[in-house]
Amino acid sequence: MKQITYQYLYKDIVEALRQEHLLSALQLLQGMATTLKSWSVKEETDTLLESYQILLSYMAKGVDDPERNKMYVGFRRRTYELAEVLNRVGLLMNDTTIYATSFRTLCQLYGNDYTLSDILYSQYPLRDKFDAIWLSAAWTADDELTVANYMANNTVNEIDKCLLLSATTIAAMQFFDIAKYRILIDAALSTNIKLRVRALVGVIFTHIIHSERIALYPDVNTRLELMCDLPRFSKEIEHLQMQLFLSLETKRIERNLQEEIIPQMMKRIEKLKIDTNTGLDELNEKLSEEDFNPEWSDNAQDKKLNDYMHEFVELQQRGADMYMGSFKIMKQRFPFFNTISNWFWPFTLNHPEVPESARESRLTRLMINNVGLCDSDKYSLCMMSTHIPSQLKNDKFQESMLERLEEVQTNHETDAETLFKNELRSYVQGFYRFCNLFLHHEQFTNPFQHDLFIVNYAPFDKMLRDDSFLLRMINFVFKDQSYALANKLFEQLSPNNYDAEVLQKWGICNEHEGNIRKAIECYKQSDLLKGHSQWTLKRLAHCYSQMGEYTKALTYYDQLAEQNNEDVSIALKQAECHIHLKQYEEAFKYLFKADYLAPKTRVTERAIAWCSLLTQKYSQAEKYYTKVLDDNPTPTDYFNAGHSAWLSGNIAEAISRYRKAIADNPDIAFLNNDKDLLHAANKSDEDIAMITDAVLSNL
Repeated sequence: MKQITYQYLYKDIVEALRQEHLLSALQLLQGMATTLKSWSVKEETDTLLESYQILLSYMAKGVDDPERNKMYVGFRRRTYELAEVLNRVGLLMNDTTIYATSFRTLCQLYGNDYTLSDILYSQYPLRDKFDAIWLSAAWTADDELTVANYMANNTVNEIDKCLLLSATTIAAMQFFDIAKYRILIDAALSTNIKLRVRALVGVIFTHIIHSERIALYPDVNTRLELMCDLPRFSKEIEHLQMQLFLSLETKRIERNLQEEIIPQMMKRIEKLKIDTNTGLDELNEKLSEEDFNPEWSDNAQDKKLNDYMHEFVELQQRGADMYMGSFKIMKQRFPFFNTISNWFWPFTLNHPEVPESARESRLTRLMINNVGLCDSDKYSLCMMSTHIPSQLKNDKFQESMLERLEEVQTNHETDAETLFKNELRSYVQGFYRFCNLFLHHEQFTNPFQHDLFIVNYAPFDKMLRDDSFLLRMINFVFKDQSYALANKLFEQLSPNNYDAEVLQKWGICNEHEGNIRKAIECYKQSDLLKGHSQWTLKRLAHCYSQMGEYTKALTYYDQLAEQNNEDVSIALKQAECHIHLKQYEEAFKYLFKADYLAPKTRVTERAIAWCSLLTQKYSQAEKYYTKVLDDNPTPTDYFNAGHSAWLSGNIAEAISRYRKAIADNPDIAFLNNDKDLLHAANKSDEDIAMITDAVLSNL
């Protein structure tokens, strides 16, 4: 009960401080200190409260004090710090947390009075040094100096320093400590790329989580502002921003791989196994499938698969995380990843827990040099290498794999910026894995669940909040199809930068977000700036069609037809609008025009057949459905052709077609959706019921 109480009190204190209700925060802090029996904090809190009340009394009396605002900030800052002290005390009392258990283990090994200096400057395992940092309380001035000297010591190797920075990041995110934050800032200017990457990520992650806290330290903010003027620092912040945006796509990528790409590939493979005579002519059709009514097309799935594959290849080239799902099971299977430090350990075959067989494997060595894999994924491969079947370890297999991998890894650029971006991608992806896959990840603060747009946090807003940066970010996330995020960025853009292309892209984003009215507004503004754009006219027509405003859609399709009178897709869209408006004779004009321009096209034949059904031209419908059924028909084709046969008086053929339509998915109500069509042809409910029974009787 005590643990629950202190947690609620801590949240209330933080919220009061955010709302700048310092008096209330101090009173709550007294209660929290009493609950946790932390009498030293209680005593200091009493003193703070008394001092603050004196300050308020002088203010009420009208006493002028030029230091009053500075004192208020100091009181507020110290209240935050004391609340953090108590929060840590409460966490250490909770035996179920990994923080408490890890801390007790460390104390058992090195005593309750160990210092950071004792741990760092010793022959103790790196894992224990890592734990000593991330489990440490707020650093004293001596602690900060110890760590600073350690980072500046040229005899300390790179891996040690990398682990220290990662541990400092985790510690600062969990319990904010300005001393830890200063160490990260110092290292963010390092000449060593690995150190600079880890420090920069640590600075930004800590800032994202504790921006309100950091704002209370003017000297730190002044230093950050000065660093923002450095070209390299600002450029690297921009690279980090892009990588953070890519991290937001990880779940979507994993989901699409599992739910879309892999299943569709398997279906495609199975289809090729069953029928190798389907022909490839349709792959070369000049008609754009996206411009057609989906009900008229049967290769939408193929197009979708191709779109996904193209997207994924491009995402991989740009640094997106394509392997999260592949390595998830490994991370959960191997005990190696139960140790926190191993998630942040720079990859080396000399890691004490890497199996000897992995160190000697030529295949493993080449796989782990892949720049597309983060360090923890490389360790996953090492752990997995001991489980590879013996038949796959022969020299012939290895040589084959080595040749393939060498082909992939040739001609990698090694300039400083590329090296930085590769290291950044690896570290951010590894951090993302820790935050989502570590056994106790829910006990850690997850920066990826916060607002990752860096310019929303001072002082980076002053450095990056300019339209040129926003436009680069918009183009970046737009290419990744992160339309919701792009929308947010568009809203921050100055209207002075609304050119035709910007407005077109903004329109697309709004379409994908379902805000069709806003999309139309964007497209119309774009058309004013750059008239006669066929693409813009198509989007306007499409939007009005989506909204069911077919008369307005027609006006734009007619304009498009004036520019290109032989465009089959436009003719079909004109026909579709007329069909929705029940202007069937007009629809036929455009359908037959499309058939003339691109004869024997299934899309057009389906449309003519359907329109013929609607207009009770059953012989014409039969003519075209016969053509459709001769060329790899779909269940929908059989279904609609069943209507045609029935309404033409050929009941036996109708039943045969209906049975083929529902062969894989029998449904007693399969005719319900088209009752209006059947009723218009004088088919009663009884007729529909009896033919349904006739169809289902022998299935």
